[in-house]
Amino acid sequence: MESTANKKAKVFRSKQEIKRLLKEHAQSDQSVKAFCAGLNIAEGTFYHWKHKFSKGSDATGTIGFAPIEVVPSAGNGLFAEVGSIKIYQPVSAAYLKELLA
Repeated sequence: MESTANKKAKVFRSKQEIKRLLKEHAQSDQSVKAFCAGLNIAEGTFYHWKHKFSKGSDATGTIGFAPIEVVPSAGNGLFAEVGSIKIYQPVSAAYLKELLA
């Protein structure tokens, strides 16, 4: 039979309550360990909340994309032209030599 003395009961907290607890800890002089022990919160849970609700992260927890701008290359993409042969991708000199032989 397993011992449940060391297991903490799961308590679901709202975002507002978590933010309030984080603010309360920031204003207190307590260590994270003491603060968590007083509220029966695992330290890992506290640090997870702190990371999730930090000022730099999105409140919804989603990750977005940065906008980019695609700049077309100058010219028509032609790499080399020898006589009537047009090459549009970079190739090695050995390939060109073999092609002209």
